[in-house]
Amino acid sequence: MAECLKHMGGRFLEVYPKGNKRAAEAKRPMAKFCGVSVDTVTGWLYRNDHLPRGEQYIRLMCFLELNGYKVIEAERLQQKLHNFIRLIGFGLISVTEAVEILGYNDPSVLFALLRGDRGASDEVGQKLWDMWRARKDQLDEAVEKASEEFRLNFSKAIVSPRPTPTTEESIPSGGNNCPKDGVVDIMQGLLRLLDSGALYNLTDADWVTLRNSSGMILRLSSHLSTISAKLVSPS
Repeated sequence: MAECLKHMGGRFLEVYPKGNKRAAEAKRPMAKFCGVSVDTVTGWLYRNDHLPRGEQYIRLMCFLELNGYKVIEAERLQQKLHNFIRLIGFGLISVTEAVEILGYNDPSVLFALLRGDRGASDEVGQKLWDMWRARKDQLDEAVEKASEEFRLNFSKAIVSPRPTPTTEESIPSGGNNCPKDGVVDIMQGLLRLLDSGALYNLTDADWVTLRNSSGMILRLSSHLSTISAKLVSPS
């Protein structure tokens, strides 16, 4: 996590050099997501000996992943623990509720488990899985919403405080001006591109780019799912 924060701190300094009056405002999404002050965020970014603990640690981990970082501490965890961390980080379950359901007497035991410092019994592991499974659809929605609200975009910050609409946002919502044959051609081209292995063996930088486009990918997936449902439904 310290390396991720160091890199993010470097990006902030590139876009908002020391003394820049907009630096504090640019850090507010990170502060709001993690539930801390802007001054606390500044300490995380530039003084890595001030890393958070407890719930703030979980929220910061999720914020970094939301912004395309591969956090080593999260990558080393079992998938069921990683999934559960995201439930807390994105506000689907509180620490108090988690401690009660898992039968622990103290939140510190939960945090030790989620840091990988403590093992989980089969019973606890099943409870972690059950809590995630019951909320996974809500989690997908929460991640998509958070991506729109809390993802940092340094390139837009350099150009203008008000981002220019992307090509995707400029498309009329009704889509009535787009020839249907053209849509099919585009889908055929995308299919050929994917079938050719264009997304195989991606680098870390490639994954960062994809994560930064997750909102667009999820919307595209939703449209294709709607079309698929209509194709297989009885006429």
